[in-house]
Amino acid sequence: MFLMVLIVSVLLSSSVLAYIDPSTGGILFNTIWPFLVAFFAGVGAFLTKWFWQPIKRGFSKIFTKN
Repeated sequence: MFLMVLIVSVLLSSSVLAYIDPSTGGILFNTIWPFLVAFFAGVGAFLTKWFWQPIKRGFSKIFTKN
């Protein structure tokens, strides 16, 4: 319901004149990049955990003495 009201209010609104400060881009960048780093760190941690046994087996085959 909230999303529908938001979409309707955006679509039916008239043009608005607003000033965007020059530092707004820096603030947005400094807000967004930690989320991206956290996302990719989480994906990397998941993939490492998921594939750890095959990686460990591969290295043990290479470095074990016969």
